[in-house]
Amino acid sequence: MNYNNCEKIMLYFFQKQIQKMNTHKFRIIGAVLFLIVAKVALFSCSSSSRSKPGDKPVDPSAADDYAILFETNHTNNSIDEDLSGNVIVIYEKDFTERITKLNNQKGYQYMGKTPCIVELYANWCKPCGYQSQLLSEMAPDYKGRVIFYKLDIERAYNVAAAFNVKSIPMILYFKPHSEIATTVGYLNKEELKDMINKFLLNP
Repeated sequence: MNYNNCEKIMLYFFQKQIQKMNTHKFRIIGAVLFLIVAKVALFSCSSSSRSKPGDKPVDPSAADDYAILFETNHTNNSIDEDLSGNVIVIYEKDFTERITKLNNQKGYQYMGKTPCIVELYANWCKPCGYQSQLLSEMAPDYKGRVIFYKLDIERAYNVAAAFNVKSIPMILYFKPHSEIATTVGYLNKEELKDMINKFLLNP
């Protein structure tokens, strides 16, 4: 009968324990108990070390190809964009994965394809609430052309520090291959339209 390394170690251990028993009676009792425990232990060893029915071996070349493809997609900014015309709540991780890296030596570079605005706000800020409401009303008008995001700065300290946020609401305007524009304070509908047309939709 063939045993793997795990099974051999367990059998050796049990045999040693049985030999330590002083009397014949205790040896018999010990042998029975150890055989029961050994059976359970050996089953665990064999089930964990052997392939289960239906398991398929991993193809290293396929795994490598997947890793390369994933990295390529990421570096090519193949990011799924929500063009539904809704205001999208994001978090700091989303900001650094979808909008721009904070530690890029070349500066802030927008990673998306569709222009976007990011409202930096806080729940306790009343002007932010008014601004958020207006953005929700305007977002459907720019469906497919501009993405509207909002980011709570109390959950995004690194973003707040990177953009030197001292007053809110603050709106960041991102467009591929363009410098970032910012506005601070509440903007009415006409002012927002002017900023979007000037910084995001102007060729």
